Amino acid sequence: MTVFVDTSYFIARLMARDQWHQRARAAMRPGYRLLTSAPVIGETVSLLQIRNFTSLAIQFLASSRMDEDLQIIYPDPAIQTEAWDLFIQYASIGANAVDCVSFAIMRSYSIKKAFAFDQHFRAAGFDILS
Repeated sequence: MTVFVDTSYFIARLMARDQWHQRARAAMRPGYRLLTSAPVIGETVSLLQIRNFTSLAIQFLASSRMDEDLQIIYPDPAIQTEAWDLFIQYASIGANAVDCVSFAIMRSYSIKKAFAFDQHFRAAGFDILS
């Protein structure tokens, strides 16, 4: 089963003091095919850096780029255009532009499930695994 990985999951996995850390560690199961996006990687790196975890941000970036079990999607113009349209639809419920790129990728790749602690995924019609 292919699962989209959101920033909220990456942060929870990386930060032992995160409220979702234990649930994030327990959520992973053998056989999951993991997929995320370049914007999610960028958002995760930026959040870590803002929280003064720059070394962890660099380590995360390097390991993500080398992880053979994680496919990183780079949005093309069609996905980006759909993401902007989705932002117009979901901004009022708090979904940000990166969330909407994630939604567009999930739709394009027919992915129904996400590792996320962000309820916007559920509001957009996806299942959250946690």
